[in-house]
Amino acid sequence: MEQLPHEYKRGKALFRERIRRAGLAEWVAAPAEPENFLAVLEKGLRSYGLPVLDDMLKESILVDLGYVDGKALAQARRNADSAPAVPDLLCDAVALEVGLRSLM
Repeated sequence: MEQLPHEYKRGKALFRERIRRAGLAEWVAAPAEPENFLAVLEKGLRSYGLPVLDDMLKESILVDLGYVDGKALAQARRNADSAPAVPDLLCDAVALEVGLRSLM
């Protein structure tokens, strides 16, 4: 399998050079602050992930098999409403649960 030399991959150098050659401004090719999609992810998790978590509290593969403590999950869900950011652990639990459900 062929791969680019490391110096072209580091910092997306090849990609950024192509943007420069296309004539776009330097602030586009190499922005001072990198993109950050945390707000978008947080909104999606609150809008779609937490309702899945609510379903998990009723019936969950992970809880039923003993991999997740149902009481602790319920408490974490209640805490998520007032938290500035949904904890990563809840996101991981939702992702794993959805993945397991997709196999059924």
